[in-house]
Amino acid sequence: MTSLPALVSILRQGAYLVASVHTALDDSEMIRFQNDLIEQIGDHRSCGLIIDVAALDVLHSFVSKTLPSIAEMARPPRAATVIVC
Repeated sequence: MTSLPALVSILRQGAYLVASVHTALDDSEMIRFQNDLIEQIGDHRSCGLIIDVAALDVLHSFVSKTLPSIAEMARPPRAATVIVC
């Protein structure tokens, strides 16, 4: 049995989280990604979040709406957010 590649990775670098989206996410995967990020920000008391979506060819409308929502939820006093396209 072969394992599928991860759709996203969330890595901790000191007080920061770096989340890379490797492939297009459907709506339910995007919601799970959002929830995982917010949970990890709280768990690690992160002061910054970088979301890398540069690997995506196209950002569909739900992703385009969800990314700013993640930034809003992660806003200080939790974490400043940078989205890399």
